[in-house]
Order: sequence, then C-alpha cells, then structure tokens
Amino acid sequence: MNNCDGCGSPRGYLSMGGATICRDCEPDIRQEMESLRAAGKPVNVRHIAKRMFRETHSAGTYLLRDIPDDLWAQAKHRAIEENISLRDLILTAVRKYVA
Repeated sequence: MNNCDGCGSPRGYLSMGGATICRDCEPDIRQEMESLRAAGKPVNVRHIAKRMFRETHSAGTYLLRDIPDDLWAQAKHRAIEENISLRDLILTAVRKYVA
C-alpha cells in the first residue's frame, strides 16, 4: 500500500489526479479542488497534496546551504569554546534574534 501524499500515513487508498490520498485527507483535498475550480484556476491534485504535506511536516527540519566558510568556521570554534553542539549554538542565536 502507498503512503498518502497529503499526510504521509501508510493508509493511502484512493488515487486522485496522480496522487494517493487517505480517507482523512480526501475532504480537505476535495474542498481545495472545488475552490480552485470555482475560481477558474487549474486543479493539480498532486500539487495540492504535496503542499499539504509540506505545510504539516516541513517546519521541524531545515537545510541551510551555502553558509560562508569563514562564518561556519567561526561558529564551529565558538561551539567548541562554549562546549556546546552546533545545533545548540544555532538555536541560541535564533532565539536571541527573534526575541
């Protein structure tokens, strides 16, 4: 059985527009489809499902690329000096920034 493209659960059961959808996600996807159709916009079920999945599951993981080498080296040295992990150093910096 395939995973649901909308929520990732292993109970996907219905194929809609190239997407595999579970019973829990079907009403939300159908509502989005109806809204798009009413607005005269194209409907792509796979895009709707993938967007739903990203909105639900992507906030906890973030990949940051192309950090300048000198900045990354400074961060690593600072983490070593403070005897903390890079993760803790980055979280501390983000907390200070948003405060």
